[in-house]
Amino acid sequence: MLINDRIYGKVDIKDKVIEELILSKPLLRLKKISQDGAPHFIQPIRSVTRFEHSVGVWYLSCKYKRPIEEQIACLLHDVPHTAFSHAIDFVVNDEKHEFHEKFTEEIIMKSEIPLILEKHKVDIKKVLNKKTFPLLENDLPDISFDRWDYFMRDGFAVNFLPQVLVGEFLANIYLEKNNLYFKDIKLASTFAILFMSFSRLIWLDPTSHGSYFLVSEALKTALKNGCITQDDFFTDDEILMKKLRKINDKKINKLLARLTPGKEFVYAPESEAEFFGPNKPRVVDPLVLQKGRLTRISKLVPSLEYAFEEFAKNYKYLGVRKI
Repeated sequence: MLINDRIYGKVDIKDKVIEELILSKPLLRLKKISQDGAPHFIQPIRSVTRFEHSVGVWYLSCKYKRPIEEQIACLLHDVPHTAFSHAIDFVVNDEKHEFHEKFTEEIIMKSEIPLILEKHKVDIKKVLNKKTFPLLENDLPDISFDRWDYFMRDGFAVNFLPQVLVGEFLANIYLEKNNLYFKDIKLASTFAILFMSFSRLIWLDPTSHGSYFLVSEALKTALKNGCITQDDFFTDDEILMKKLRKINDKKINKLLARLTPGKEFVYAPESEAEFFGPNKPRVVDPLVLQKGRLTRISKLVPSLEYAFEEFAKNYKYLGVRKI
């Protein structure tokens, strides 16, 4: 099975269990779920799907020759994601942005995935025990396969990250005892600075924040009116948006009408904001091998530590309004 990935190029998938899982319904559903959740309605350049990201996370685990159970866990990690991705977290007031993860086991066990794993003699209990795979989704500020892929994929999609840097990161991030690390200080600094910049310019830009507000308010209204249920969250972007647009509700129609290219948002103080609320300022503080020890780049380049603290403080709560 050959996949042409936008950042990794041609990927030849030789493991049959991985191939069958990629072709399974739970994975294929992710082709119709946007990674960004809502901003792509206003900024069409945001074209990454949860499917390609999932395959990308698997690719990184395969590159480092991780055990097959871990590779599968990487491939399946976004299977429970809801339509509109993290926009649903705004609907259910989940500040940690982890609502979908509660449904991982239920969704996987009700699908054809258990039979595929049984066929290939893979222990599903090991696959579902994500705590044993720290490289998949470890805690910030470390690099994880998940974090590394969406950083490069989102950055590349919006023309912030050149292909040459993708190659540099792939060639110069090493693994030892569940730690992904650099040997080159300058490249580690570049990774840290770019990750923080993408957090500000992609994931926390005002239009992202505003679009989440529009979608979540429309969904809250539809839920309150009994026009949709929580089960609808687990369809896909296309199905749920069609359902919302068919609802004869002035408020919902007005909100969705603003999800149009060109209708951007700008930051605003709380007193002037149309929408004000918490968000997730993310930074990665990579480990660097220096004199036989792994040290955070912020300890080697002190100005980065200040920049991380300032960013976390200034972007924890955001207010936005339409232009």
